[in-house]
Amino acid sequence: MNAVTEKVGIDLYPTALGLTLPETHILGETYYTSAALRYGDYIAKVSAVPVSASLQPLMGKTVETDDPSVLRDLIVEFFRQQAAEYELRVQLCTNLETMPIEDASIQWSEQESPYQAIAKITIPVQEAYSPARRVYVDEVLSFNAWHCIAEHRPLGSIQRVRMQVYEASSRYRHEMNQQPKIEPRSIQEMPD
Repeated sequence: MNAVTEKVGIDLYPTALGLTLPETHILGETYYTSAALRYGDYIAKVSAVPVSASLQPLMGKTVETDDPSVLRDLIVEFFRQQAAEYELRVQLCTNLETMPIEDASIQWSEQESPYQAIAKITIPVQEAYSPARRVYVDEVLSFNAWHCIAEHRPLGSIQRVRMQVYEASSRYRHEMNQQPKIEPRSIQEMPD
């Protein structure tokens, strides 16, 4: 199938062909924003890279995913005994022609604009999924890239679509769970 699509000038990702790589440990992954966002007066993409010694053995480590809760369980088990540190990095948009905002399918060149470290995210040892936290996270919180200050607002058409989809999903979930929609202002609001 891939040879056929290449002949007509289409380069499909392996997942588009139903092919996937083995599942790896979620805490050992590097994460990237899928589209551009404001970075103060600039435009950027962001990544979070595992850097602590506790995370290094998890990078690329394959896991069995027969159990639908395996990734959650791995996270809970890890944080009961260990802390983690990620480095937050930004890739600044330096050329709107080669780093478009409206087309999130175009990968920005790291040769043209390498990621730069800007902060560390430290996650302490904790009970990550206590009964109170499970209810709070699963039934009360909403997850949306638009929960941010104006200086970090998501940009581009895919982000505008995501805003509507996330809002509709949140509204439906809160109505079905009969839970108020709460936007926390501090980590202290997270139950233990």
